[in-house]
Amino acid sequence: MSMKNPLDRRTVLIAAASIPLMTMGARAAGLPPAAVSYQATPKDGKKCSDCNLFIAPKACKSVTGEISPEGYCKLWVKKPA
Repeated sequence: MSMKNPLDRRTVLIAAASIPLMTMGARAAGLPPAAVSYQATPKDGKKCSDCNLFIAPKACKSVTGEISPEGYCKLWVKKPA
């Protein structure tokens, strides 16, 4: 009696093909601060803590690295009221 291998060829190929796609998605999620003209100070009354993309305490949905709540970049979008 032989046991069927739970990791058949098709499963392994699908998993292997998915790894680069997942990695690309993770890299695409954040832009470098220089690419969006990030600065650690507000601009024209706009600051990261008032942006819809800001994640407290010091992160952003679109920009990589540590983000100051008092900072600003070109991606700024006002939080909904």
